[in-house]
Amino acid sequence: MRRVLYIFLLAFIGGILRGYFTILAGDDHFIATIIINLIGAFVLAFITGALPYLIEISNDLMTGLSVGLVGGFTTFSTFSFDSVNLFLNHKIGIGLLYVLVSLIGGLILAQIGNKLGQSFENKEDQL
Repeated sequence: MRRVLYIFLLAFIGGILRGYFTILAGDDHFIATIIINLIGAFVLAFITGALPYLIEISNDLMTGLSVGLVGGFTTFSTFSFDSVNLFLNHKIGIGLLYVLVSLIGGLILAQIGNKLGQSFENKEDQL
């Protein structure tokens, strides 16, 4: 039950953060979606790699942070919807750039987050 509560509360916070970014972006909401998803790719990889070595954290809270906070913050459905709309509105170049930056940027930032997170594991081994 604790896990569900963590997911619920942290997804609420993630959703509010996503809404805030979207409001700031105004009409260019697809820019907010790119930024949100890139941040999310990095943060998810980093926290799952680093937090267990930085603090004692329960599996329930880790699930709440990853599934709830980051899952509530990021949005694959909006990315997909925005991509389709860009293509349907004949903005092919912007649509392709949007997809490529989102996918390649997300993979790169997830790898950077993963490597940074793993660096905490290596520091623990040295202690």
